[in-house]
Amino acid sequence: MSRAVGLTFFFLLVTFGLRAQQDAQFTQYMFNPMYYNPSFAGLSNANTLTAIHRSQWFGYDGTINQGGAPNTQFVSYSTLSKLWNGGFGVHLMNDNIGPSNNLELKFSGSYYISISADASISIGVSAGLFSSGLDFDELVLVDPSDNFANLTGKESQIRPDMGAGILYRKGNFFGGFSTNHLIQPEFDFGQDQIANQLIRHYYLTAGYDYALSPEVTITPTLLLKTVGFDSYSWDLSVVGRYNDQLWAGLSYRQSESASIMVGYSILKDRSLALAYALDVVLADRDSKEPTSQEIMLIYKFPSRDKGINLGRNIIRTPRYRY
Repeated sequence: MSRAVGLTFFFLLVTFGLRAQQDAQFTQYMFNPMYYNPSFAGLSNANTLTAIHRSQWFGYDGTINQGGAPNTQFVSYSTLSKLWNGGFGVHLMNDNIGPSNNLELKFSGSYYISISADASISIGVSAGLFSSGLDFDELVLVDPSDNFANLTGKESQIRPDMGAGILYRKGNFFGGFSTNHLIQPEFDFGQDQIANQLIRHYYLTAGYDYALSPEVTITPTLLLKTVGFDSYSWDLSVVGRYNDQLWAGLSYRQSESASIMVGYSILKDRSLALAYALDVVLADRDSKEPTSQEIMLIYKFPSRDKGINLGRNIIRTPRYRY
């Protein structure tokens, strides 16, 4: 398949809303869990600003439309709530795929419930707006006599959107289940033939923090994704942390790519961290560039609130370091 034909077919899939993954994807998903599950809002990392830029198939230039590679920007802020026993967060996501552009603004809230000394549940909800836009001037039509040939300019529509989730933690284990696009908003841009509905997405997350030493922690995580329970995909990752300052990891996305990740806290108080992820594309390489890239920035605002640890708190003293 040539790149031109492959990109045109990909755009058609997005435009006509087949039942496939419609949400943005991130290799460093373990650092922005609130995007997938609102139960993470405010928990474990209080007063945290996260920003991610993802370039899918980095360097791609279409033979028909230039600059056709998908790209995504994500910004979120998470903090503890002063009004209830839980957290609050907000995120903004911009996802551009050729002639299609999606913008999502959501507010998330979580409520923390203690079950035992080392086990707890967090329940979360999110609500906001989802904007879907389409640039008819960038559509590539196989049939010049198609009804869409006379459509020009950009069209966009805004719809309300909601999500919900639950998160369980016991000791060093955590697992959660969530759903997005609960009310399944529909976008038609004034044309019934291209009506595109956001199908409910479901996410299952799980992981375990292995403390190998007082300085080293290894965390394997799994992100299972399904759209309407019709199709499934998963990401499996392992991230190692040293002294809560340096981390590196490996990840694999089912039938798509393998990735490496690295991050470092550059300030003395470790409040600012920079991270980078590189995906090596494994599937359908003829119609894609060989790599995708992500750059991430995390800033933790000074605060006495250290977040709510959903599991076991490890207390270190000069005598008992571990």
